[in-house]
Amino acid sequence: MTGDLRAEYQALLRRKGLSPRRQLSAAERQAWLTRLPAREREFFADLPLTDDSSGLFDHLTDELRATISAAGLALPTAVLVAEYPHEEFNARARAVPGGTLILLNTGFGLMVYEITKVLGMSVRTFSRSADGSIVIPEETQAQRARGQAAEQALANAVLAYLYRGGVRNAPTVPIDAESAGLAWRLTHATEKFVLAHEFAHLVEGHLAGAADDHTWLNRTSEQEFQADETGALLVLHGADAADVVMLMVAVSGPMLFFVIDHLITRVRNEIDDLPFGVRDADHPTSDERSAALREMFIRMYGTHVMQLADGLVRWLASREELIVAEAVRQRLG
Repeated sequence: MTGDLRAEYQALLRRKGLSPRRQLSAAERQAWLTRLPAREREFFADLPLTDDSSGLFDHLTDELRATISAAGLALPTAVLVAEYPHEEFNARARAVPGGTLILLNTGFGLMVYEITKVLGMSVRTFSRSADGSIVIPEETQAQRARGQAAEQALANAVLAYLYRGGVRNAPTVPIDAESAGLAWRLTHATEKFVLAHEFAHLVEGHLAGAADDHTWLNRTSEQEFQADETGALLVLHGADAADVVMLMVAVSGPMLFFVIDHLITRVRNEIDDLPFGVRDADHPTSDERSAALREMFIRMYGTHVMQLADGLVRWLASREELIVAEAVRQRLG
């Protein structure tokens, strides 16, 4: 059955004039590592990035299949998760003869990783006075230059995702190994939610009756909210509420996805001269979906669980206008 779905996947790519990503060779992986700062290279050195037999999203797929099984749920069709090397969408489910394809954009995870790395290089340190109050030192010229570099790096990451498409083309920014670890975990949480959302459509029966006629699944606003909630619960299934840090990282994944989706929509609309906010009329906005999940997380765990997510969202939202302007300048100027 998997072979049949893989044949359908390859046929889809051919119809679209696309080709699947070729796995990095050992030499290509070493060249990529060499481009990274030494302390970031330390973090990636021991990760299994050279397994040519595995797909880009196999680790996430295995985690979610195990979660679905442990929760006593079942998928209604055979499923193949694969990558889609084009900026047409972040992720989509598609009914095909023999089952369902779940396709995730090849470059999405790298874009998220670059964005979360930039967060690390944008953080300003503070000290405390004798009475315990917070003292933020005056911004130095070096810090101002770092802020400008951050905005350029963010715009570069978004443009690489939207208009160049290849995972090898995105720029890198300098960061230490500790911050790289956090960025990697946030990227994992974000990608896992995106994939869990698509699995949730199947679990909730949103594909029931869908024709296997090579068309994308059309989803209603209600189904989108439901898939967000079920997908988030799949991500959180079995999470240890006592491990506050990892719980905060897990709930940050969906929040990051929505604010990044809002950002890339802004950039695409500005550059392609599309009316801002163009979207399917029956689909909720990223802001509406984010608000609904935020309310659910607070109801489940309390307001403290949102501290990391809220900080990330506020930071990226506060830079949005500058990022959009820089992206437009780079793309059109």
